[in-house]
Amino acid sequence: MLFSDVPKFPLALKRPVLWALAFLIFGVVFEGAYFVPAFVLAGVVCAFLYAIYRYWPVIFFMGFFLLGAWRVEHSLFNHTVEPTRVVFSGVVLDVGYTAGGNQRAAIRGIHPETGGQVRVMAYIRPHQPHLLLGQEVTVTGELLPLNRALNPGGYDQFQHLRSQKIDATIWPDTIETGEVQRTLMVVLRQFRERLSAVYDEILPPREAGVIKSMVLGDRHDMDRDLADAYRVMGIFHILSISGLHVGILMMATNKALSLVLEERRAGFVVLVLMVLYCLLTGASVATVRAVTMGGVLVSGKIIYREYDLLASVSWACIALLLFEPLYLFNVGFQLSFSAVYGIGLLTSPIERCLTRLRFPKRSAFWLNLRKSLSVGIAAVVSTYIVFAFHFYEIPLYSVLGNLVIAPTTTIILVLGLLVGLVGLVSIQVAQVLSGAVYFILRFYEISAVFFADLPFAMIRTGGGSLIVSALGVLVLGTFVYTCHSFGDDFKMRRRIFVASVSLLIAAVFIHQNPRNLQITEIKSFPRIQAPAPNEYVTVIIEPTPYVNYTILRRRTDTLIIGAPHGNEDALLHYLDKRNVNQAALLLTHPPHPSNSARLAQLLPRIHTLYLPAHAEGVTASLMHYALQDLTLPENIVFLHDGDSRIANGVSVRVYAAEMGMFNFSINVD
Repeated sequence: MLFSDVPKFPLALKRPVLWALAFLIFGVVFEGAYFVPAFVLAGVVCAFLYAIYRYWPVIFFMGFFLLGAWRVEHSLFNHTVEPTRVVFSGVVLDVGYTAGGNQRAAIRGIHPETGGQVRVMAYIRPHQPHLLLGQEVTVTGELLPLNRALNPGGYDQFQHLRSQKIDATIWPDTIETGEVQRTLMVVLRQFRERLSAVYDEILPPREAGVIKSMVLGDRHDMDRDLADAYRVMGIFHILSISGLHVGILMMATNKALSLVLEERRAGFVVLVLMVLYCLLTGASVATVRAVTMGGVLVSGKIIYREYDLLASVSWACIALLLFEPLYLFNVGFQLSFSAVYGIGLLTSPIERCLTRLRFPKRSAFWLNLRKSLSVGIAAVVSTYIVFAFHFYEIPLYSVLGNLVIAPTTTIILVLGLLVGLVGLVSIQVAQVLSGAVYFILRFYEISAVFFADLPFAMIRTGGGSLIVSALGVLVLGTFVYTCHSFGDDFKMRRRIFVASVSLLIAAVFIHQNPRNLQITEIKSFPRIQAPAPNEYVTVIIEPTPYVNYTILRRRTDTLIIGAPHGNEDALLHYLDKRNVNQAALLLTHPPHPSNSARLAQLLPRIHTLYLPAHAEGVTASLMHYALQDLTLPENIVFLHDGDSRIANGVSVRVYAAEMGMFNFSINVD
């Protein structure tokens, strides 16, 4: 339920909304080929709960399971399954810009072939007319289906855009623009642009980009190096509209309105303003979640009920997943909810652990510091699993980073919004107020750069394993269980916690160091033939335009075979995913000067470089010219036709190839 003083349930069902959420997620994850066994398992769990607690409403949990499966099937339905030449007309729902400088515009219209209403993401080149929010438009071009990730850990366009209800993409050949519909979203976006112009006028570009990201959710002008420093410090969340922002602004607005309005009326006004703010900032997943939770809090005060964090966040999660179940696979969604659930579940156990430290127990300063530390550690540690799974590294000093900025967070958010609003009336007054904003932002920048320069600021962990992630959740769960109390059974609970940590460490080692040979292809576009299986006794590797690199991994050894002519970022991303710090590189082509920058990306991760030497006259001159400005590995080996070398646990035999390319036979030892 939403609030803690409504119906009484058995202890294990005290918050039935948590069970409902679990069944909903189960239905979303196991829709499709695994639906029948998942349905049977869900039914068994419901029967088990009823057998223990004799509480018949548990049957409704099955309804949430079916709802999840039905909603995700609906979300995955795609109107565009192959490229189609079309003339597409619609209305622009959202606009933004890509890293390459192209405008992206989400257009809602009728699919020319199926007749269903769809959303299409149009990418507008710089020389083409750019579109406005709410504008009627007709574009001509090839409608392209959404692509799945080509490489391990790579960008999954289908998953990302389908969660935004986008059906296809188009690079228009021609664009015809019409009138702009003056909807509420258009009015709010125009208001947002006016606020953005105020920040650009009163603050330097670097600081203006930061405050626009904090207050308006607009990261278009955010300095990339500064954003990376914020990420290393562990305060990147302050650059997106999250629960922190919404909570602070909601409390500040509520206090201000309470001076002139009765509490319940002030609550209603705050709800309306927060919904408008959500739309103003782009209605991201994190913002909608925060506004939903804040709405539950304010609604509880209006009807005089006690607020329950875990129940309210669960209702917010259910509402979002019913609207779009693919949010479940969104990184922002996972980070947002994991942090809030971490605060709800881990804060008390962490605080109990801190009470065992020798500090003045009755000191008000210590009590406040202990509480702040507990909340900060809980929020940060609970997100480490998501960071490790998706980003393959974790910010080590994030707890300290958040403690550093905590005293000024409320000031910068409230004052930042106030400066923008005042600037709409008087730029001169806004400039005076902006002094405090500028100095706080400079303090953040100096702190972020300081933390980024500390040793081990980011710990590479590798990631992408569901088993390892599940064991990480198990470790957090056993920690909560172990630190529930420090009574007579603490030693037994501690053994359980140590066992779960040991399992996690073993799983990480096995995942990162496979015993059998693993072969991975880094592709530039899909191959026609099916990919090779993971384990081989003998493998013939032939250079092909479909594959940029082939990676062989066994135990702690990694061998990369290919040439630097594209997809180096995907290769490095894969190495990060598997936590491979050093590898051997076997070049299939003599290095060319035009590719020296690409090769320079790879060489810091290479301990042995294998080079072709079958055309030694040409190769030597090219080698000298291409590599003279690069720092080469200590070990460089030249391969000739017919050579057979042992490299990284596998035998590599080079077959004759007179045109600057190699064929290889790879044999497992």
